[in-house]
Amino acid sequence: MRASASAGKVNRTYLALPKTAAALTDARLFQEHGIGLFTYDQRNIEEALPARYFETAAAAPREVEDPEVSQLEKEVQQLRAEFAALEEAVRDLKEELVSSKTPATLEEGVQTYMPERSRTGLRVIDKLPAYLVGNPWVEVLSRRGRGESAIVS
Repeated sequence: MRASASAGKVNRTYLALPKTAAALTDARLFQEHGIGLFTYDQRNIEEALPARYFETAAAAPREVEDPEVSQLEKEVQQLRAEFAALEEAVRDLKEELVSSKTPATLEEGVQTYMPERSRTGLRVIDKLPAYLVGNPWVEVLSRRGRGESAIVS
């Protein structure tokens, strides 16, 4: 019985069978090997025979030298070292940023440029199309780019 091969590796071993097949099996055989039996149908699952509890052998630490595992362990160590270096760099940058911040007023940092324009460069067309005559947007758009002082007035 292949199910009994797991003795010593797991605490309990169960086999699940349909109720119709379980009626044909020898329960003494399962009981001798300590294997439990679950039976099921379309509506229920029942424990027909409880499994015996086995003490599991403590897993021995693996001392297998697998080149892929060794390579992965090296890569993890390298990534940890790089991560530590990045954390330190971020910490240094934060300190530098905090120390370089000096309160600056808005008036010192912002300078506005408003060129003086004369109206001589603007040419007014006498005959405008009908959809532009009396349109208030024509005046607003004609002043665009001349500065705030011209728009406010």
